[in-house]
Amino acid sequence: MFDSATLLGTLQVPPYVAVSSGELRNDVPALSPAEQTSIRPMASERLAEFAQGRMHARAALAQLGLASACIAVATDRSPVWPEGFVGSISHVPADPARKRPGQVIAVAARTTDCSGLGVDLERTDRLLPEHWSVFMTERELHFIAMLCVTQRNAFAHGLWSAKEAVMKALCRALDPHDIEVSACQDEGTFSAECCICGVGRLLLRIRLNGWLGHAEGWVLALATVQSTLPPGLVAPAPEPGNQPG
Repeated sequence: MFDSATLLGTLQVPPYVAVSSGELRNDVPALSPAEQTSIRPMASERLAEFAQGRMHARAALAQLGLASACIAVATDRSPVWPEGFVGSISHVPADPARKRPGQVIAVAARTTDCSGLGVDLERTDRLLPEHWSVFMTERELHFIAMLCVTQRNAFAHGLWSAKEAVMKALCRALDPHDIEVSACQDEGTFSAECCICGVGRLLLRIRLNGWLGHAEGWVLALATVQSTLPPGLVAPAPEPGNQPG
């Protein structure tokens, strides 16, 4: 049986990040008028998932002192967080065949503490070894081959979840091979390097910090982008053929 408190207890959540999580239910919590008008027509199950995600996002924002927040949907379908705040939402659908309920988690922080925030929750039964090369770099594949067989599944799912969290933190859809993750399993942390297109189409290399939590059958990743990038965090893009990894 999934226990969100147990999983969250394995994650070193930074003190400035507020978290709200729970089991996905069939009911549809009330949406604000702006949230309601920003969404497209959707099936009842998807609407319940969406509304409960917003409910937990508002609960996380309330922990930061912002009550009655509205989190509408942008044209690219991403959440529109209130000014001065960033956040992220992750859902895992129910698995009726195995009688496992769905789960939802939302995180939020002030932009004075970080300028980007991403969270991803996953079950650790999604990815088979033949899937790994689809999202792992050559360096990551080499590293996982060095692990004992019993560690590989958790590590693979941790990498996948970390890359999902990174893309959410950056608000960008990236090729997973353009994100290289270095995980420290003993400490439950990871760093990620990726190249993004900045102002004037200049490619920038950015490093993000992250945290990984594992519980039986689950992995949870959290990634942050610092509010002010210190010297050395952003560097000119590498020459073609010398991409990270």
